Amino acid sequence: MEQQKKKQDIFTRFLNTVERAGNRMCDPITLFVCICLIIVVCSALFNGASVVNPATGEDVTITSLMTFQNFVWMLSSFTSNIANFPTLILGLVVVLGVGLFESTGLASALMRVSVLRAPEKLIIPLLLLISVNSNIAGDAGFLIMPMIGALVFMSLGKNPIAGMALCYAGVAGGFSANFLVGSTDALLIGYTGPAAQFINPEYQANIMCNWYFMAASAVFLTIVGTVVNKLFVEARVGAYHGVMEQNSTEITAMEKRGLRAAGIAFLVLTAVLAAMCIPADSPMRDETGSLLGYAGGLIQGIVPIIMLMFFVPSSVYAFATGLYKNDKDLVKGLVAAVSSMSGYVTFCIVAAQMIAYFNKSCIGTYIAIRGADFLGGIGLTGIPLIILFILLCSLINILVASASAKWAFLAPVFVPMFMLLGYDPSFTQVLYRIGDSITNPITPMFAYFAMLVGLAEKYDKKAGIGSLMSCLLPYSLAFFVFWSLFIILWITLGIPLGPGASVYLK
Repeated sequence: MEQQKKKQDIFTRFLNTVERAGNRMCDPITLFVCICLIIVVCSALFNGASVVNPATGEDVTITSLMTFQNFVWMLSSFTSNIANFPTLILGLVVVLGVGLFESTGLASALMRVSVLRAPEKLIIPLLLLISVNSNIAGDAGFLIMPMIGALVFMSLGKNPIAGMALCYAGVAGGFSANFLVGSTDALLIGYTGPAAQFINPEYQANIMCNWYFMAASAVFLTIVGTVVNKLFVEARVGAYHGVMEQNSTEITAMEKRGLRAAGIAFLVLTAVLAAMCIPADSPMRDETGSLLGYAGGLIQGIVPIIMLMFFVPSSVYAFATGLYKNDKDLVKGLVAAVSSMSGYVTFCIVAAQMIAYFNKSCIGTYIAIRGADFLGGIGLTGIPLIILFILLCSLINILVASASAKWAFLAPVFVPMFMLLGYDPSFTQVLYRIGDSITNPITPMFAYFAMLVGLAEKYDKKAGIGSLMSCLLPYSLAFFVFWSLFIILWITLGIPLGPGASVYLK
C-alpha cells in the first residue's frame, strides 16, 4: 500500500511538473507563433532532405519556407489558411446552438430532471461511452462532447475542466473504437487491401474486419477512462471557483412548461429529419444508400444539424419560459454565445498558419516515413514488435494528425511486413488504429486542440496548455498501456477481430 502511494506521488509530481512547465510558457497564441517560426527555420536547415513515400513511390522533400517565393505564399495564403481551418467555422456554428442551450437555462433544467437524478457512478461512464462512440458522426464529437462534458460536470458540482477533459479524451483517445462500423473503417480498409495484395494478390479486404475488437474497445476504454478521471484528473483540477450551476433537482412550474415545449420541438425536428432520411434515394444518403458515408448529405450536414438540435429546443424553451420576449432577445443571445468564443477565434487564426506551414514544409511526413523505415529494419518480432509499432504510430500521430494520411504511407510498409511474419492485415490495421488514437488528446497538431484551449479559458482564465496537458496526459498514458495489454490478451485468447478476420493468416 505504501509503495502504491509512493508511485502515485511520483506520478502526481510528474504531472505537476508538466503543468508548471506548460503554464510557464508564454500565452498559447504566442507559443504557436513561436512554433511557426521554428517550422520556418527548420525547413531551411533541412531543405532538400528527401525520402521515398512507399504509398506513391514519389519523393517527399522538405521544402524551405525561407525563400522569397514561399514568403509570398505565406502572405497570399494567410486568409485561405484560416478559411480552410475546419474547427474555426465548425466551432462557431455549433456554439450558436450549444451557447443558447446553456444561456437559456435549458441545460440546467434538463440536467436537473435527468442527469442529477441518476446515480453518479453511472453518469460519468455513460458520458465517456457516448464520447468514445461519437466518431460515428465524423468529427462532430470533438465539437460537441467537451462542451456537454463541462456542463454535466458543472451540474454535478464538479470542475467543468475535468468534464471537458474527460469527453475530449474519450472522443480523441478512443477515436477508432465504436459499436458500429463507420467511415473510419471505410477509409482505412481502402489502404489496407491494396497493401495486402502486394503479398497476396487475391486478398479481399473486409470493411468489418475490426468490428468485434473495436466494439469491445469502446467498453474497455470507458472503464479505463472512468478510473483515470476518478484517480487522477478530478483530484488534479480540484474544486471549481467560478459560477456553478444550480445543484438542486427541483424545477419550477415555468421550467416544466419550457421543458415540455422544448421536448415537443425536439421531437418534431427529429421526425422531420428522419422523414428526410427514409427514402432510398434521399439526398441524405450516399451513392451506396448509406446514411453514414462521407458523400451523403447527412454526414456532410451533421454540424448544422447538431446546431439545430440545440438551437430549436433552446429557443422554444426561452420563449416558453418568458426569458425571450421577441426576436431581438434571441439575437442578443446568439451574439453573446459567439462573443464568448473570441479567444478561440484568435487562437484558431494562429493555429491555422502553423498547420499550413507544417504541411507545406513536409517536415512531418518526412519524419514519419523515416520512423517507419527504422522500425521495419530492426528485425523485432512478437509482442516487442507489436508494442513498438503502436508506439511508433502514436509518436507519428503527434506530427501528422490525419488518420488516413498516415495510413496511406504506413500501410504499404507494415501490412506486407506483418503478413510475412504471419499476421493478418486486419490485425496490422488494428494496431495502427490503437497507436493513431492514443496521442490524439495531447497533440497540438490536432486541429481541435485549439477549440479545447478556447473552451478551457471560458471556464478558467488562468488555464494554460500545461493545465490541459496535465489533465489529458493520464488518459493517453493509460490508453497506451491498457489498450496494448487488451490487444495482447485478445491475441492470447484467439478471438476473431471481426467477421471472417483473425489475428493470424489462415
